[in-house]
Amino acid sequence: MPKQAKTIDYLRLFASSSKELISEKFYDVMDNDSLDLSKYNETCNEITVSDPKDRVIIICKKFLNFLENSVVLYDENAEYDVSILLNYWIYDKLIAIYGAKNIEKIRFAFSALQFAWDYYKYTPKNISYHNKCKPNFDVVNHQDWEKRKELYDYYVDYKTLHGTASTISSKCEEYYRIIKKKISLYEYFNKHCSPIKKSCPEFFEKCEPYNPESFIYSLPCHNKITQEFASPEAAKRDHASQEPARQVLQSETSYDTASTPETSEIGTKVGHSVLGVAPVLLTSTALYRYTPIGSWIRGIGGNRTNSISYMNGGEMEGFLPNPQESGDMLFGDTGNYISYQPM
Repeated sequence: MPKQAKTIDYLRLFASSSKELISEKFYDVMDNDSLDLSKYNETCNEITVSDPKDRVIIICKKFLNFLENSVVLYDENAEYDVSILLNYWIYDKLIAIYGAKNIEKIRFAFSALQFAWDYYKYTPKNISYHNKCKPNFDVVNHQDWEKRKELYDYYVDYKTLHGTASTISSKCEEYYRIIKKKISLYEYFNKHCSPIKKSCPEFFEKCEPYNPESFIYSLPCHNKITQEFASPEAAKRDHASQEPARQVLQSETSYDTASTPETSEIGTKVGHSVLGVAPVLLTSTALYRYTPIGSWIRGIGGNRTNSISYMNGGEMEGFLPNPQESGDMLFGDTGNYISYQPM
């Protein structure tokens, strides 16, 4: 019998995360190293994977823990699919362990995690949820997986980015610059996916309406940023900042002529911004108004009364006067469930 451990309160984890964007909150919670995962020792210690096995075991425990503590209702109307984020989280971690070129080791590890999920004894057993949430190597195994992940993260975060930039003046420039960087991402996929091909991400059509070029000019800080960029002083600063970059590029070009296959491996790049108290308080209202986080974290707690109560009183009152007004963008009206949308 697996060891009994205290149920993880994902509601509190999501609510306490310092991240603002939904995708970042998800990855932040999955990366949490302070959880008691001893309940999964028996199942995950027995998986067969390439060394270093101990690091994959940690992924296995976090994966099983999240899924078991997320009560799921299969909902075709869900706007996006958390299981895709979960698969990208797993893939990113396995690449950090084995390296991007060791595809067979990564594939083998995915199979081991799928086996663990298939045979782990959890209650209740939801067949639709169980089948949907299996680690799916085919979803993430692409040469341009980082671009695909970035695109899906943006799709998940779009309403937070656009809604906050449109209404919170102090956050507009920060989010404007994040949004603007996605223009080149759309150019990449438009080039490779027009017309839609089998090699394109299955979710690309859902992302198309959120192309930054269709709305970035309407953001309140657009004129200010473009004017600053066009000013002579900005041009001088831009030139000055590019000069060191040219020198570095020349140096790297010389170095690259002697590069080896080992030095060309793709590294995992994980960036986390640490937010202070003041920015969190300033943007909290926009976060809960323009994101599905209210419904999401309400659902992660399952049917536990103490979890549900967080949204309608106590510490969450300062974030949202009326939680129902935030809308269930991710989970529709299923307040007690996380939903997964079929692709």
